[in-house]
Amino acid sequence: MKSTIFSRSKSTVLKVLSCSALCMLLAGGCQRDAKETTPPAAKGNISDVLASQIKQQGHTISIPVNVSVPGVLTDAKGTEIRTNRFGRVLSTPDEICEDPSLAVVGPNTLTMLKHTIYDCENAKHSLTIEWKIRSSYDLAMVNPNNTAQFSKGRIRIKNGTAITYSDLTIPLATLNYIGDDPNEPDIKQYILTYTKADIPDKYLATGAFTDIEGSFAVYTDCPAPYGFVITTPYAFISAYGAVGLDPCQRIDNVYITPATPSTPPLSPSDCGVIAGSYVVGDAGACRNNTPNMASQVQVKKAGDPDASYMNIQSLVVGSSSPVTTDGLVYYWEIRRMKQLQFYLPGVTDASFPGDFTFRWRNVHGATNPCYGPWSVGVTYTIYDF
Repeated sequence: MKSTIFSRSKSTVLKVLSCSALCMLLAGGCQRDAKETTPPAAKGNISDVLASQIKQQGHTISIPVNVSVPGVLTDAKGTEIRTNRFGRVLSTPDEICEDPSLAVVGPNTLTMLKHTIYDCENAKHSLTIEWKIRSSYDLAMVNPNNTAQFSKGRIRIKNGTAITYSDLTIPLATLNYIGDDPNEPDIKQYILTYTKADIPDKYLATGAFTDIEGSFAVYTDCPAPYGFVITTPYAFISAYGAVGLDPCQRIDNVYITPATPSTPPLSPSDCGVIAGSYVVGDAGACRNNTPNMASQVQVKKAGDPDASYMNIQSLVVGSSSPVTTDGLVYYWEIRRMKQLQFYLPGVTDASFPGDFTFRWRNVHGATNPCYGPWSVGVTYTIYDF
C-alpha cells in the first residue's frame, strides 16, 4: 500500500536513529545497508559538513509579504512633491526632472521578508527585505549630485505602538532594473534589497514584537539642482508573529551537501546528503520544533523549465528503510540523496559533473496537509560516483 504523506512518524525515525546510532552519527560514523560500502574518506564528514553549513547559514525562514504602498517624491530638502497619481507617463525623462509633478513613483511592493538566526549560541538575527519599485525615473545607488549620499533601506521593529528597534540608514544590497512594466512600457521596474544584521535576540524573540516595518529612500538620476528622492510610508508586515509561526506561510531552510571527489558519498549510488530544518545537536535558538513538519524537495537540471522539477529520491542515513520518492525531508532527518540519473528524465552518467537546481517548500499536518510557497531555486554542482 502506498504510504500517506505523513506515515513516517518522528517516533519511528528516532527509534531507528537510537541514542547509540545518533552518537555514532555525530561522532562521524553511521550504519549502512549490508550491500553498500562506505568509502573511508566519507567517515566523519556528514556531521562536520552540516555543522559548518549551519554555522554559516543559520536557520532562515522566508515570508512572501506582497504589501503595496504609494511612492513619495521629495526634493533635496525633504519637501514632498505631488506627482502623477494616475500612473500615466506624460513626458520624457528630461521633462520629469524639470517638472516632477509629471512623474510616476509607485505603487511599490514589499515582496519578501527573510528572517535568519545565524548565531545559534548568542541568538543574533538578521532581517532582509525585498521591494519591487515602479518609477518613471532611472534610480541610483548614490546621489549623482553628491557621492557621499547613498540610497538606503529602513527597518523598524515594534511591540504594540512602541518602536523597540530601528535602523533608517541601511546600505542597499541590490538595486536592479528588471525591465519596464508590461502594462505601462514607460514605467521602469526595479528590485531593491537590504539586510540588517546583528539584531539582538531581545527584539525578535517570541513575544517580544508585534510587527516589523520596512521603507526605503532611493535617489533618482536627475542632475543638479534637482536631487529627487523616492521613499514610501512604512509597510506593515502585519501579524508577522502569526505568519512566522505558520509553516505553510513561510519557507524554512534545508541543508544540502553534495558529495564531491574530495568528500565522497556514503554509497556510490548516492550524490550527497540533505538535512531538514531541525539542527542536529544542541540547536538553541536555531532549532525548529514544528511537529510533523517536512520540507518537500525537488530537483531539475539547471536551465530546464520549472515543469521539469521532480521530487528527490532519498533514504534516512543509518537506516535500512527503502528509498522514498515523495521528496519529503522531515525536520529532524538527515537523508542520503540518490543519484539523479536514476529518476530525472534525460539525465545520464554523461551529465556529470553538472549543475542541478533544487527547490523546496514546507509541508505540515497529519491529515489534509497544507503546502507552503516554493523557495527560489538553488543550484549545486553534482558529481557521479
